[in-house]
Amino acid sequence: MSEAAAGGGARAELERRLIQRSLQDEDFREQLLADPRAAVEQELGTRLPEGVQVRAVEETAQIIYLVLPDKPAVGQGDELSDQELEAIAGGWLEGGQPTAAVMYDC
Repeated sequence: MSEAAAGGGARAELERRLIQRSLQDEDFREQLLADPRAAVEQELGTRLPEGVQVRAVEETAQIIYLVLPDKPAVGQGDELSDQELEAIAGGWLEGGQPTAAVMYDC
């Protein structure tokens, strides 16, 4: 996931916490893989907005995952606003609205 997020890295911090906990707690790791949305909501202590999907995958030596940001529809020479840059990087907009399909790949 991207380091850029609303709140100065709140998303990156959440990812770090989820990964660290999954390495220390096998039951949590299994829950994260089986029902990642519920596991993330439990960790946050709140429900995610409707329509937000959470996916957790486990890398192996034979499978590597690369997560690409959403590609914006911008004409050549156009500049992006700060809000559009945040949406490309992933994360959340002010007010708790998701920028795009927010996916958590651990």
